[in-house]
Amino acid sequence: MSATNIRSLFLCSERLLNRAVVTGAALMLVVASAAALFQVFSRFVLHVPAHWSEPMIKISLIWMVYLGLMAGARTGTMIAVDFVFDMTKGRFRTLMRAMILVAMLIVLVVLFYNGWRAVYMVRNQTIAGLGLSASWVYAAIPIGAGFAALAAIAHFIDPHTKTDSAEAL
Repeated sequence: MSATNIRSLFLCSERLLNRAVVTGAALMLVVASAAALFQVFSRFVLHVPAHWSEPMIKISLIWMVYLGLMAGARTGTMIAVDFVFDMTKGRFRTLMRAMILVAMLIVLVVLFYNGWRAVYMVRNQTIAGLGLSASWVYAAIPIGAGFAALAAIAHFIDPHTKTDSAEAL
């Protein structure tokens, strides 16, 4: 397989994964919104509080944010210094893009490592109101960081400008 084929395969796979992950993030927003609406309805109309809804909202929002990291990394809207970056051209711009990628990957590796440690530390705890293991909540950190790292590499290989950043997803 040639380098061009590998590059194309990686970018195509990343694009499909990105769509799936961003769809998952959107679904988490829907779950949080539905749980919040049910919580308000249950408390003020039925006069019976739904004890599960608040932790469900929190968990959904956490997963939404960490899954959404992938979209931010793919569009290059994370650790970027736009003002300085826009002033650069040629080799210095390529060097700056590489430095941004390295900085992002360092942050994401730290996030992945500490998220993995958090998952391990809370493995025996449960979420009150749901009976769900707390490690499922903390798993959003390393999973989101891993997806974001793939997207950051894809952005480095195939950068998108501000005008077409929505098409990156």
